[in-house]
Amino acid sequence: MTNVTSPRSGRLLDPAKHVAILDGARAVFLREGFAQGSMDAVAAEAGVGKQTIYRHFRSKEALVEALVEAMCAPEVLQPPRSSLPTRERLRDLLLTFAVGVASPDSIRLYRAIVAEADRMPGLGRLFWEAGPRQVRAAIAQLWADKHDAATAPIVAEQLVQLALGDAYQELVLGTGSPTPEDFERQIDAALALLGSTSPQREETG
Repeated sequence: MTNVTSPRSGRLLDPAKHVAILDGARAVFLREGFAQGSMDAVAAEAGVGKQTIYRHFRSKEALVEALVEAMCAPEVLQPPRSSLPTRERLRDLLLTFAVGVASPDSIRLYRAIVAEADRMPGLGRLFWEAGPRQVRAAIAQLWADKHDAATAPIVAEQLVQLALGDAYQELVLGTGSPTPEDFERQIDAALALLGSTSPQREETG
């Protein structure tokens, strides 16, 4: 487990408590929102004292930012299997991303960030940089490897928007309950549309 250093004293802190605090923050803030969720509630959920939280995170805002970064992450950016053709690799990446952002906690996080857009505008930028921008960059790189690098950023943007489509809006607004299969259909339609409108080089494997 990675060592954690106090933002105030520079002392090494207990990594297990760091994880427990983030888990507690996740439970509290996704249930109550960033504004309403209190540090006392996080401490109770994490099973630590409030001062322990402040030894790990200098403020409530810092804890919220750390939670957003932790939840935006990572596994979606693992490169798809390189033995697959580019289209299948794009499909894998888009489906992993779509299913990830459609999870209940991810939807709650997105709603909480939107709700705080006026009070904490930096959260939106942090969320964008830690998650969506990284995914778009990975898709653009896949496209550029086999197609036109100049159009890769806009292709990535369009693919992500089409992959999420109405299904994601229904989830965010609470007006529907789309399944992973719904996202698969949107992704397949997006890739088919892209294939019908864009010149492609032949792949040999």
